[in-house]
Amino acid sequence: MKSLLSFIRTVIRFSILTALAVLQNHVVSAQQLDCGTGPAPASHLSYLESLVPFYPAQTEDTNWIHLPVTAHAVRSSSGFGGMTETAIYATICNLNERFASGRISFYLSERVRFINNTAYYGATSYGPLGTMIDQENIARTINIYYTDLSGMGLCGFAYYPLSGPGGFQNDGAIVMSFGCSQPTGTTLAHEMGHYLSLPHTFNQTSSNPLDPNDAERVTRNFNEIAPRLSANCFTAGDRFCDTPSDFIAGRWSCPSSRTTLDLNNDAMKPDSSFYMSYSYDNCMSRFSEQQMTAMRATVNSTNAPRGYLTLNPYPNFPAITTYPAKFFPQITDTVVPNNALFRWAPINGASLYQIKIFQFNVNVFDTLVEDTFYHALGNRLRGMRQYSWIVRGINGGNLCTPFSPRDSFSTSTYVFAGINDALSAKKPLVYPTALGTGDLLTLEGLQAGSPIVLTLRDPLGRAVWTLQEFNEDEGRLLAFPGDLPFGHYLLTCSQSGRGFTYRLFLKP
Repeated sequence: MKSLLSFIRTVIRFSILTALAVLQNHVVSAQQLDCGTGPAPASHLSYLESLVPFYPAQTEDTNWIHLPVTAHAVRSSSGFGGMTETAIYATICNLNERFASGRISFYLSERVRFINNTAYYGATSYGPLGTMIDQENIARTINIYYTDLSGMGLCGFAYYPLSGPGGFQNDGAIVMSFGCSQPTGTTLAHEMGHYLSLPHTFNQTSSNPLDPNDAERVTRNFNEIAPRLSANCFTAGDRFCDTPSDFIAGRWSCPSSRTTLDLNNDAMKPDSSFYMSYSYDNCMSRFSEQQMTAMRATVNSTNAPRGYLTLNPYPNFPAITTYPAKFFPQITDTVVPNNALFRWAPINGASLYQIKIFQFNVNVFDTLVEDTFYHALGNRLRGMRQYSWIVRGINGGNLCTPFSPRDSFSTSTYVFAGINDALSAKKPLVYPTALGTGDLLTLEGLQAGSPIVLTLRDPLGRAVWTLQEFNEDEGRLLAFPGDLPFGHYLLTCSQSGRGFTYRLFLKP
């Protein structure tokens, strides 16, 4: 018996060490991935040079600029893979924190859009991604696509203003690899910098630090005495004089011992703290004042390169400063694992609620719902286990809201009287069955992670409404067209080879 226990411990220890090694290798490989945004074109560099009279930063401009974002989660054609909606929301929260010093914020104009197309998911060239942007972009918003760019060796890329696919007031996008879209990563801030006009700090200098025309010199003195050459930071390199000359075009850790000399024989010493450098995530933390001024100038007037982003009025989302009060389960409560109902109080301004469930401090469940309850059916939870949960309210402009305190609860054994009860327990619940104009139909107990087909038929058997898409959650709300005649209808729900029919009544 002792030898068996020793063997089991050895296997577990080996499994844990192997998993940690794989995770470490994944993180290291992600850091090695590059930005796919190329050098800034000459026309864009001329635009940056035209902003020089506005430097130093206009500190008297205290107005906030709010920019709309449309987020796209790209998955395989079968609907699998890719990033979850909650993970994408975390990246936008992080983006807002990194841009706050420049009084620029980003809000979601709608919920995450899902694109199921294997040609876009795991693309190995820019071609399919350009087609994706052309077809899927939402005009007058910043379109961010989360996909798998590992086949291209990239963490992400973006298009400078007035370039890329998409067309008028719809040009370009940001494309992120989900492997580099950690909630605390800096890649999205880096790519947003490109989208809002910023070149790499090593732009035009890394290829030849001794180039007399394009390479940025170290000195910031515009009146050097010959034979020394004067500063050219406004007309060479990245066109910013409050970022030091940079020559390192590959990923680097900080501090770096790498050095090179410019034409004055001055040593170039890149600053790893700038987001637009190529240093690692743990090194980067800021944009310079001139960089922030350039980004604000790119959007803060109708004539600006991306001024169309502010044409739509800002929704002015209500602030959310508190978390919901939880009704059930609370500490010491026990729930049935295959029929657990989580309930909480509504809070002002919240359009969505995020619920997270933990076991042994590991997040095992994370989803968004539009109501103040979540019904966990099937095998989401295991029997005879200890769990804890938190919940928070969010809206499109407030994605960094606080979670409730974590409360623990226990699960009992599964409750099934027999095989027929087990099957019927998995039948989706539909309510209310009588709906007035504008009422929403609630479906509970759907199979998460599986395509679903819903069809509404009139008394003559004619399909008057159909919905066919990938279903991410176990529940959803439906809105039927408002022009349907009053009367009786049949709703069929098909998922994973099983079909159910429900009788509904649309009332005046």
